[in-house]
Amino acid sequence: MKGALTVFRAFFLMGCALILSACATSGSQSSGGPIPTAPLTNTYWKLMSLKGTEVDVPRGAQGEPHMIFRDDGKVNGFSGCNRFVGEYTVRGANLLFDSMASTKMACPDDSFETPLYEVFSQTAGVFLEGKVLKLLNEKGHELARFEAVALP
Repeated sequence: MKGALTVFRAFFLMGCALILSACATSGSQSSGGPIPTAPLTNTYWKLMSLKGTEVDVPRGAQGEPHMIFRDDGKVNGFSGCNRFVGEYTVRGANLLFDSMASTKMACPDDSFETPLYEVFSQTAGVFLEGKVLKLLNEKGHELARFEAVALP
């Protein structure tokens, strides 16, 4: 009887171990684990919200508002109407834009352009986690939110 009880315990413990390992494996696969943080530079950052309003690019638009930070301290992108270029500086969580300039195309709907350029002048900080980049004002409030997009 004592031998049968020992065998039962052994099988019971092995069964528990198998169930726990199956749970751990399925849990990590379903959640996918943490999303690695996209690098600030050389990433296509698509504009998702601007001053608290979700960005919805109209069908037939010239392109989606986006920006790309370069390793050399330059930034360029598209506002939804015009292309822009400039410089940026990052020190810790502080981000500042400087010398911003844009083309001067006349567009029927440039609803993102003026607020986006205002955001550049008001930006004092940056928050970067996963695929999300937020431009923040000096009080830490979100001015604009971008998402990293893989290029084809």
